[in-house]
Amino acid sequence: MTDTTAAISWPAAPAAARPIAKYEVYRQNGAISEQLGETSGTSFTARNLKPGTRYTINVIARDSGGGLSRPSPPLTFTTGTPASSSCSVRLTKQTDWASGYVGVLDITNHGAPIDGWTLNFRWPRTWQSLGSGWSATWTQNGTDVRVVNDPGNGSLPTGGSATVGFVGNYSGPNVLPSVFTLNGTLCTTR
Repeated sequence: MTDTTAAISWPAAPAAARPIAKYEVYRQNGAISEQLGETSGTSFTARNLKPGTRYTINVIARDSGGGLSRPSPPLTFTTGTPASSSCSVRLTKQTDWASGYVGVLDITNHGAPIDGWTLNFRWPRTWQSLGSGWSATWTQNGTDVRVVNDPGNGSLPTGGSATVGFVGNYSGPNVLPSVFTLNGTLCTTR
């Protein structure tokens, strides 16, 4: 997987009365299904995907008579962040106690100087939440987290960085956030 592509593979459909003619790959977007492509093989590379975006896909086999299989179980993945950006973020887990952890975010500006910043990210799982945060103003709405600079760290010159920390809570597998935006720009994750 890259920031704009995802290579997907699956097992061949079982033999039936008519041979499999092709496999169709669909993206699920809420109640809407969009065909990403088709192939006669058991792999497909989805292209022109949006960086740092979560996708859910299914595969359907179509036989030579036009019959369709049931959709495969959904596969969900998130594309990577861009190789270069005007910002980068590094998340370091300092400690973990099996229901929470301390995380530190190092935010670096690689673009024009910034006077006032907002960092946004989304928890990958619904059972994750923000316990508390420091060196910034932290808020959570659903799975979305917003981090706004404190008065003392709002200026980020080119090459400048800010370090902020938080306590994250969880009650299932703890998947760390990996997609961050700084003032609306998707950052490279280090």
